[in-house]
Amino acid sequence: MSGMRIFKPLAALLWITSAAAPVYADGPGAYRPPPRAALPPTLSEQSAIDAYTLGYAAIQRADHSRALAEASSAAAEKADAERAARDFYKESLGHFEEAIRLDGSMHEAYTYLGYANRRLGNHAKALAAYEQALRIFPDYPHAIEYQGQAFLGMKRLDEARFNYLRLYALNKGQAAKLLGAMREWVDANRNDAESNGFAEWVARRSELTRGDVPSSGW
Repeated sequence: MSGMRIFKPLAALLWITSAAAPVYADGPGAYRPPPRAALPPTLSEQSAIDAYTLGYAAIQRADHSRALAEASSAAAEKADAERAARDFYKESLGHFEEAIRLDGSMHEAYTYLGYANRRLGNHAKALAAYEQALRIFPDYPHAIEYQGQAFLGMKRLDEARFNYLRLYALNKGQAAKLLGAMREWVDANRNDAESNGFAEWVARRSELTRGDVPSSGW
């Protein structure tokens, strides 16, 4: 498992982290081919799906390791789990790049390529992947949400705000997730958030949308 030592306390945290607030990728999930004629997929299409599936499995393992790292209070365990998460995110990149090489229309693969790069701190590469996903599917809510989080990481707050408003018109459930990420960003960057009114804007949006019932179309 990417050189990660297995600790009994870490294994015991599995149930705890599954019951806590999720940190897993809220992305497209396992690949679901779009409706099409009743013809079997071509060899390249099937190979792209296989590569995507391997990338998705690596993302799941990476997010799980990241959850363990966040839940652990032991320095050695936390370091091992963080290292495993990075290894799995890096592994996923190759699979998603292969899926895209075989099927350049797979916006889901571009979306997770962006997600893995963002988790690795490669925000510019993440944005490039999200932009490509949105060229293929302009209203894809997961890509819009993830792109908004990448904007937050780069302190491009006006663009993050625009993504939220765009997403709110498309899917309130995904918009609520981006707004939650914005609240976390404000808590971690209070000086920057207050200097340009972003903290006030986030608080106002949180109050305005308190009674929203998230849509479930995605």
